[in-house]
Amino acid sequence: MSHPLAVVTGAASGIGLALTQALLARSVDVIAIDKDAFPVAGPPGLTAIQSDIADAEAMQRIAGNFAQRPLHYLFANAGIGGPASAFGASAEEWQRVWNVNAMGPLNTLRSWWPSLTLAGGKAVVTVSAAALLTYPGAASYRATKAALLSMLENLFYDTRGSGVSLHALCPGMVKSNILTNALPPGAAKPCDPFSLYLEQAMRIAEPAEAFAQRVLETLDSGQAPFYWLTHPEVRAGIETRYRSIAEGHPSLQFGEIS
Repeated sequence: MSHPLAVVTGAASGIGLALTQALLARSVDVIAIDKDAFPVAGPPGLTAIQSDIADAEAMQRIAGNFAQRPLHYLFANAGIGGPASAFGASAEEWQRVWNVNAMGPLNTLRSWWPSLTLAGGKAVVTVSAAALLTYPGAASYRATKAALLSMLENLFYDTRGSGVSLHALCPGMVKSNILTNALPPGAAKPCDPFSLYLEQAMRIAEPAEAFAQRVLETLDSGQAPFYWLTHPEVRAGIETRYRSIAEGHPSLQFGEIS
């Protein structure tokens, strides 16, 4: 009897690596996709594939190679940070963040959805609490994650009755290397107040391994919602944001993203 099958993107580090390892420990076969090489030798059940989720044709080819196998879990997790300032980013930087954070998950979902329907599987897309909050900094990251959430809301309605459960995972701070990955090669770390705040918050953030275990336990319990707010402290920031919207002005508190 074959094991359940999962796909994880952004699987070579951070949340994606932690999810991959936790799934393998549960005897789930994992197709781990990342633009970078997988950091450890392949254990039994792991198929590591080096590919960029922004390449729609490549994602279709990969999914096609497994088209006859039901997919029980899809974790569209890959994402990147970007420059803090809207005007401080070049057109090329904006396009790259858009391609990965917005189009990448769409490419992933579109490619693997037929396999998910075969299993009545679960599709979990890592958005971010940043999609629901207002704060200065992370302009391209926040914009693309907000666009991703809007797309998922529409997909929720489009796919009703498909047998696949869809979840917009909106975590707060989880330890990963997303901040350093956002830097161009050889670039110095930014020292603006927002970047310094994020660096400090990342040091005390929840470890990715603990976060991955929580996600899988909730998912398997059947209690995972569509708007999946994994960190309760984020709710206060969301409430502040919508009060600010009603009052007609953005909120400016760094702490709302913690």
